[in-house]
Amino acid sequence: MSDQYRQELERWKLQNDYNWKLFDGSKERIGMLNRRQYETDMAASKWLMSIAAGSFGLSFAFIEKFVAVAEAVHVPLLIAAWSCFIAVIVLEITSMAASSFLHTALAEEEAKMLLLKYEGKQTEYKRRSIFFNIIAALGYASLLLFAGGSICLLTFIGKNLAV
Repeated sequence: MSDQYRQELERWKLQNDYNWKLFDGSKERIGMLNRRQYETDMAASKWLMSIAAGSFGLSFAFIEKFVAVAEAVHVPLLIAAWSCFIAVIVLEITSMAASSFLHTALAEEEAKMLLLKYEGKQTEYKRRSIFFNIIAALGYASLLLFAGGSICLLTFIGKNLAV
């Protein structure tokens, strides 16, 4: 084997080792970023669900301690608040499930694209998943419903304390 061929083979081996180190580093970074985004999504959903459940419990405590159900005025406000809080909890559970599905699918897709890239093959540009829009819409709807439920509950409490 000639020296030139041996040097070329060694250079190719070093380049290939370098590419695989880059691949492993990129794969770990993508995985870390996906886990971090997933954990952030879950923390936000759990936080909003806890606040909604707490507000729901607060309304029960108010009725039990301050105003009897038979004496309460503007009861439809209370029912609207309860409906909003229940809807927030349902939407956040749905959002958590969709987020989990999305991040798993994204991690798999990114790993495939990364492998193709480091093998020197052409990768396709993928449009952003429709699930991002669905998760964002669920988040905005949850926030709006929580705000609406809170306004209804505070109005109900204010009107019943004023009586």
